[in-house]
Amino acid sequence: MGGTIVCGVTRSPAARDAAELAAALAARLEMRLVLVHVSRDREAAVAETPGAEDVRVVHGSRAEAIAEVAAEEGADLIVLGSRTGGLRGGLLRSGLARELEQVTPVPVLVAPPSTRARSGHRLALAVAAGAAGR
Repeated sequence: MGGTIVCGVTRSPAARDAAELAAALAARLEMRLVLVHVSRDREAAVAETPGAEDVRVVHGSRAEAIAEVAAEEGADLIVLGSRTGGLRGGLLRSGLARELEQVTPVPVLVAPPSTRARSGHRLALAVAAGAAGR
């Protein structure tokens, strides 16, 4: 299929969930995955994510920096983590997604936080299927 998914990451559990989802999508859709960490620290490190072909550490405002990388990479999709909200935690919140909608035409997918252990078998199959097709 081809194409590129950009995933905004931090060291938070929500960002790890988003990166796992982005890696599974990239493998299943045979797309390239680029992780983007926006930092004020020049020595920032990003955790390894299986399926990520490129990790970029950029500086600046989060929305503008992710939008810039998405434009440079010709991204087809941006994936972000979320926080739960509402009375029962059923609402997803991502202020960054709202900011991105103002600065980029690239669709933004807000990944839900993992409320239970994700099936490692399912993700492994998606990654293995993507690797076998290359």
